[in-house]
Amino acid sequence: MDVESANPPMEAVILSEESVPRRTLRKRVTTSKGSPLRFKPASVSAITARHGTTSEDNLKKKAYKQAFLQSAARAQSEREIRVRELKKRALAITSTGKTPATSRQRLVMQMVYDEITPYPDEAWVSQLGVIINREYHQVKNWFSNQRQKDARDSRQHTPQPAAPASLEASLCKITCDGRDLRLRTAALNSCRAEDWSDTFFDEVVMIYNFRLLAKHSQEEAMAALVESEPDVAIPS
Repeated sequence: MDVESANPPMEAVILSEESVPRRTLRKRVTTSKGSPLRFKPASVSAITARHGTTSEDNLKKKAYKQAFLQSAARAQSEREIRVRELKKRALAITSTGKTPATSRQRLVMQMVYDEITPYPDEAWVSQLGVIINREYHQVKNWFSNQRQKDARDSRQHTPQPAAPASLEASLCKITCDGRDLRLRTAALNSCRAEDWSDTFFDEVVMIYNFRLLAKHSQEEAMAALVESEPDVAIPS
């Protein structure tokens, strides 16, 4: 026997292995019928783990949603209690009957009417009454009378309006602390709709009222100073 044929050289062995297609060297996963599978199926444990994660995520979402709803309900309940207390305080203010509002009270209500809203709700009427020290129904009636006055003036100037009334056209509907309000566009230009709240309204009215009080006190002090100065005779 020829030695070279019995022991082929190493190069021939390497070439023979490389000449075999790579796909024939792969170990395929076969089914019971012998047909090859392209992908190995996921294990049962992996599928169970994936379903378990999805269930946990759903439970977390439900828990977050429930906590959010409970928080919103609690905040709404606290607000209703606060509004009742404010209205009670506003109703307890001594009514002046048909006596007109003072100059300061009228200026504050006019500012709210012109710059914020001509339709303050129960909460804002109560806050306004407490701040300017005017009874609840008197504040509410003032806004109602002012709206009627503006409507009459609008009809006199435009007997047959082709467009909606200017009052309604100048209002935008927003959600404030869980209820709907109609605010002036000027109010939304100064503060975004989502930033309006009972607290912010209270701050705006209090600051404006304080400025009027400070101005009134300054004017009274100046008047008292002028009156206290002795008359100086002008020499002839």
